[in-house]
Amino acid sequence: MRLPWLIINPDMVVLGAAIIPNPENEELGKMLKVPLTKEGFFLEAHIKLRPLDFATEGVFFAGLAHAPKGIVESAEQGAGAVSRALTILSKSEIQAEGAVSMVKDDSLCRGCEKCAEGCEFNAIEMVDYIGGTRVSKINPIVCKGCGACAAQCQTGAITPLHFATSQINGMVEAALAK
Repeated sequence: MRLPWLIINPDMVVLGAAIIPNPENEELGKMLKVPLTKEGFFLEAHIKLRPLDFATEGVFFAGLAHAPKGIVESAEQGAGAVSRALTILSKSEIQAEGAVSMVKDDSLCRGCEKCAEGCEFNAIEMVDYIGGTRVSKINPIVCKGCGACAAQCQTGAITPLHFATSQINGMVEAALAK
């Protein structure tokens, strides 16, 4: 069986080159404490509310750092990132978030690193403690106060400052009493 030939006379042929993320994104992401997508591009804080911002405050991105895109969209995103940066740079003073988590008792921390693994903002690092053990240390500038680390902590060494366990238990008891 013979297939008929298909002849096309195009006006233009466009060759789309594959775009892969920079292999150094992982190292840069760790340094800036910003997450990556599964493909290896940088992940925005919120796709609709903060599309140019990283989860780390004051760090912005544009163009191919986010995902494959065209020149026009990259230029517009670059202008938007500059605009976002100027909103911070134009202020004489900046206040940090009050809702953060903290290690309330270093002696309770076993150094299991589950809290650091569960923190999507990379706000937790392990530091040396008395006797050569390692304990969690939370960077309050990077922490968003989501409480994921406190949920992972099996010893209760970590607590969100705005929702202590006693406060949450009080809310549950009040809800159940109704």
